[in-house]
Amino acid sequence: MSAELDKQHQILEELVEEIQAGYLFDLNLKPVLAKLETAGDIWILGAGKASVEMALQAERFFGDRVKDGMIISNEVSDETDRVQVFKGSHPYPDEDSLSASYELWQLASNIPKEDTVIFCLSGGASSLFCILPAGIELEEMSTAYETLLNSGASIEEINTVRKHISDVGGGKLGALLSGHKLISVLLSDVPGNIPEVIGSGPTVPDNSSYRDAFHILKKYQLWDKVPHAVRIHISKGLHGDIPENPQKEDTDWKHHQHHLVSGAKTLADNTGEWLSQKGFNVEVEDQAYDMEVTAISKKICGDAISILGKKGSRKSPAASVYFGESTVNVKSTKGKGGRNQHLALTAAISLEGQHPVSLLSLATDGVDGPTDAAGAIVNSQTTLSARKKKLEPEDYLQNFDSYAFHKQMKTLIKTGPTGNNLMDLQVLLAGK
Repeated sequence: MSAELDKQHQILEELVEEIQAGYLFDLNLKPVLAKLETAGDIWILGAGKASVEMALQAERFFGDRVKDGMIISNEVSDETDRVQVFKGSHPYPDEDSLSASYELWQLASNIPKEDTVIFCLSGGASSLFCILPAGIELEEMSTAYETLLNSGASIEEINTVRKHISDVGGGKLGALLSGHKLISVLLSDVPGNIPEVIGSGPTVPDNSSYRDAFHILKKYQLWDKVPHAVRIHISKGLHGDIPENPQKEDTDWKHHQHHLVSGAKTLADNTGEWLSQKGFNVEVEDQAYDMEVTAISKKICGDAISILGKKGSRKSPAASVYFGESTVNVKSTKGKGGRNQHLALTAAISLEGQHPVSLLSLATDGVDGPTDAAGAIVNSQTTLSARKKKLEPEDYLQNFDSYAFHKQMKTLIKTGPTGNNLMDLQVLLAGK
């Protein structure tokens, strides 16, 4: 049993290295850039954890036509020539996020209308690119972001609220560039690939309202938990004292375009092909999941039981590949972790026993929650081994302290920022 689990672990570690190196998802924007109709000089703006690579490709493609540009990412880079890279913070905004956002807004305000703006947007932009509305302080916005992210709300619901408490989200940058030729290139990190959800949709019209934001806070019992200034701001929006975010009919969008790049499914398919070459009978999910962390864990564990019990058509050794975003309703502030570490611990408890099964749960951007880990690799022996060390996995799970558990069990994955942001990826290996 130990030898089989060691082999599965080695394969999953090799897989992480392939993903970290970019071999299983090589972002190629050339087909998108080649069909863009541009005019005048080109200005490259953007925000997000993959925006540096996106801007670099655009800069190389358009060459001397690039006049200037600015990107806000979570990592500083000197790879670009004409495009400046500013650092912001993720998952909560900080002073760097604000100062960089003001710089980008000011640059955008001075772009001549006859020129073309290419906006490179990827996941993480909601905290990297944000400007405080009147009456809300940075600490209050950061608290609101943290409260939302720990609530169990979906990313669509979270971003509905976030774009109503930021002066750039929900199409506000698009409205600033009304009349310009604005082309948004969107690398999706959200289930459904909805443009107005990706990065809180700074350049596309918004279909949500302050009333929607209010109902989401009420739905998750957050209205009394977010700072008073945030409640005041949303209440003003409800009463019409603050205008709604730009809608389709509110501004001139006719010169605006957006092009969607959905990388998560490509990564999942390439992962499946890589595992197939390793001798596994592979099944890759068709759609991204969007569910609570215990629900996706239950599905993964159910699939493992079916494979091990030979109830399905697939023969072992089998591999299942999942991708999407889970939600976690954090009910304790005692611990530290991320949704991938929490999912891995949840699954490890369910899979505990004497059978050959392992699970990788990975944040493809390399950052799982507010930690230095990307996720974890666990197997059917992980929690058994923990109990022998007098560690109770259920206690760590209840305290939302998965990071401490995985650190002690040496099951953490640390890749550092990968430069991509393609949702989360889970890989299940089962059978001999």
